Amino acid sequence: MTTIRNTLKTLAPALLLALSGAAAKADIIDFVDLTEGTDQLGESAWTTLEIAGSGFTMEISASDSTDNDPDQFVYLDWNHAGLGVCSDAYNTGAHPNSGSNVCNPGSDDNVTTGETLYFTFDTDVVIEKIWLNNTHDPDRYIVDPEYVLINGDQVVVPGNGYAPGNKYQGIYGSSADNFIGSWTVSAGDTFSLGFGDEQFYVSGMQIRAVPEPGTLALLGLGLLGLRAARRQTA
Repeated sequence: MTTIRNTLKTLAPALLLALSGAAAKADIIDFVDLTEGTDQLGESAWTTLEIAGSGFTMEISASDSTDNDPDQFVYLDWNHAGLGVCSDAYNTGAHPNSGSNVCNPGSDDNVTTGETLYFTFDTDVVIEKIWLNNTHDPDRYIVDPEYVLINGDQVVVPGNGYAPGNKYQGIYGSSADNFIGSWTVSAGDTFSLGFGDEQFYVSGMQIRAVPEPGTLALLGLGLLGLRAARRQTA
């Protein structure tokens, strides 16, 4: 009986931890760091960019309604910029730590007129926050009430998306008022983020996988079973 009780005491906290972790884990996908961090992707262009997070895989593609060429590229731009769109590139694929602009022309690497980024996930997720910047524009910041298009709808970008030191707030600073969010995206559905009235880069996204109902139910039943077994051995 003592052995059973000790086993129950060991398993119950583990199940509780698994249950809470499955519901609460969120990742910050830092597109700025992906271009500049050690052993990261560097300045790069893809027809489709795939990124794995905690409990989800995200695929990113792009379009340009002003370009008749069907091939547009998802682009990671260095120098504190982030994720954008390039209509034409010299070549595609990863260029680790190259800092080489393969977009043609080199200035067309953010999200501008007619351009849209598409995000698709292999599981249900909540996109809790999206940080934006316009680091490489002449005005250097986003000012309310400028907006972007989320799934075709206008969404106002609050505050200043460009912070001192070429870093965006919310991830690198203390301010939390310059992000947009949140949206629930079902597995296989497409979430779109497009140009509104201000060209921009995506600095980062905070994404949380939503556990499947069956997973939570199984963990819950496990906890109930442990509770019943504990009563029987008391």
